[in-house]
Amino acid sequence: MPRFILIPRFPEPLIPIAQTIPTLLYESIIYLNLEVKKCLTYAPMGRIITIRPGTSAKAILSEVVTMFNNRFYNTMNQGPLENDALRRLAPSVFAEAKHGSRAETYKFIPTINIVDALRKEGFLPVFASESRTRSEDKKGFAKHLIRFRQHDGFSGVGEVKPEIVLVNSHDGTSSYQLSAGLYRLVCSNGMIVSDGQIDCVRVRHSGNVVDNVIEGTYRIVTETPKAIEHMDAMRGLMLTRAEQGIFAEAAKGLRWDGEEVSVNNAELLRPRRTADQSADLWTTFNVLQEKVLKGGVSVQNLNTRNSQRAREVKSVTENVRLNKALWTLAEEMKKLKAA
Repeated sequence: MPRFILIPRFPEPLIPIAQTIPTLLYESIIYLNLEVKKCLTYAPMGRIITIRPGTSAKAILSEVVTMFNNRFYNTMNQGPLENDALRRLAPSVFAEAKHGSRAETYKFIPTINIVDALRKEGFLPVFASESRTRSEDKKGFAKHLIRFRQHDGFSGVGEVKPEIVLVNSHDGTSSYQLSAGLYRLVCSNGMIVSDGQIDCVRVRHSGNVVDNVIEGTYRIVTETPKAIEHMDAMRGLMLTRAEQGIFAEAAKGLRWDGEEVSVNNAELLRPRRTADQSADLWTTFNVLQEKVLKGGVSVQNLNTRNSQRAREVKSVTENVRLNKALWTLAEEMKKLKAA
């Protein structure tokens, strides 16, 4: 199915919003009138969405803006996120006080202060997300994730760009946590290196938080070449179909309970783009990471036999857990192949 985004013709007040959408070079653009007249289906980067007759241009625009801001923002132009975009993606970054459940010893430092400090050090935010919370009193304090890249032209290694992944909350569910990340441009995959490969730096909400986070950031930067070396090693290891199946079986078990649901290994391993046809360990890892994190695969309930498409993982906690666990699996496969 061809990929394209829908950009409607809309009232003039909405034009500034539309201009925030980065148009990917390999996407076709379809312009609509103020209302959809027939049923349309589109698949931006593998996510299939149907727009039914009567859907307003404003509603379509809102969905497209949200989707691109959360998943594809800056994929091609590499421009950093300004504060208005950060606020839209992760409002808790701008919390003005700690959550009421926190003790007096809790030192409140707004995440935006950390972001500004890292900006001064040359680390610019390029992605942000925030966990949803059902508790009304915790909205605005929830766990959030920001990915940073250094300002030097966002240089990378081939298709991959090193990143710093920052996690925090103001409701007591997380300290400041810094991990090494790798961002694969071809599929917009944001990976997180496992703690076993590069130690996660944790900074408590006490003491000199800002300086400790900056120090931790540079510690991650000096360790990142290790992740690049392991990535190159994975690229040089070809997997048999049976080995890919073993990898897929282990990967799906990280997200789904095999006693409750069934997920087909072949579907997990089926590439969404021609660039991912190779059977090397690195490419297989990326294909599985995309399917496990972004969903889209069929999941069958073993009791009811009903099937549905897996949703994208929105929880910051689950995103970090699954990313690190998948990296660990890839490392174990590398060890087995190299033995």
